[in-house]
Amino acid sequence: MTDPIEHLRKIVNHPENWDFSGAKQLYAGVDLGTYKTIAIIIDEAGMPRAAGMRKTEVARSGLIIDYVGALNAVRELMQEIRKHCPVPIVNGATSYPPKTEYANLKTTTYILEGVELEVLNVLDEPTAANRVLKIENGAIVDVGGGTTGIAVIKNGKVIYSNDEATGGVHLSLVLAGNYKISYEEAEKIKTDKDKNREVLTVVRPVIEKIGSIAATYLDEFDDLEKVCLVGGTCELEGFSDIVAQNIRLETFRPKFPQFITPLGIALSCLDVNGSRARD
Repeated sequence: MTDPIEHLRKIVNHPENWDFSGAKQLYAGVDLGTYKTIAIIIDEAGMPRAAGMRKTEVARSGLIIDYVGALNAVRELMQEIRKHCPVPIVNGATSYPPKTEYANLKTTTYILEGVELEVLNVLDEPTAANRVLKIENGAIVDVGGGTTGIAVIKNGKVIYSNDEATGGVHLSLVLAGNYKISYEEAEKIKTDKDKNREVLTVVRPVIEKIGSIAATYLDEFDDLEKVCLVGGTCELEGFSDIVAQNIRLETFRPKFPQFITPLGIALSCLDVNGSRARD
């Protein structure tokens, strides 16, 4: 059986690997992050069929601040995917960071509607991530570009969530200041595996702060079995080990953590569509 996350790695921004054959229904999951926007198309069985990712600067601290830029980014992604897809893609879902629903719900809904998607679901990011992870009792720490989201899960449901404005962008800013280079150059250094050890030394205080933030919230809860780290920032080698030292709980990082939440967003369409079919 094909691993959906492993398959995603092969198809993101690779139209030559997109395959819509045999799909009876298609759904779009759109993740509008601080510095990247991801669109994933799944079929009725939850298998990714196409995916695109673009660097964007449309959100800050979890809030959409550039509506037109966000709309254009999603439109470009969907146009590219639809160009290769022989059947219409008309249903979709999106998400928001914890504690930002008051400002994001309508905005993200309008963005999807602006690219001709019927919005089946707008859910919080931890719930979306757990659609993939299926944690029963534990926590999710989602480290994105601009924020770190913390969610506690009991009996498979999110019972508490919060969000702090510290994330990958802060690592890049520290690197830029340390080397006296531009933010864009710092981003490249951050993802350069040959410089990983050096980068980790420079940004370690920021990672420790992220771990400390997570620990502050998680210490309020007993009997947490494990903590899962997701989000693009967690892909920095050594990041999860430093956070684990601060959280002091069993901590793990799934493969390709930046794809966990967007895939969960797409999968949430199946929950809503299934309930409609039963009604």
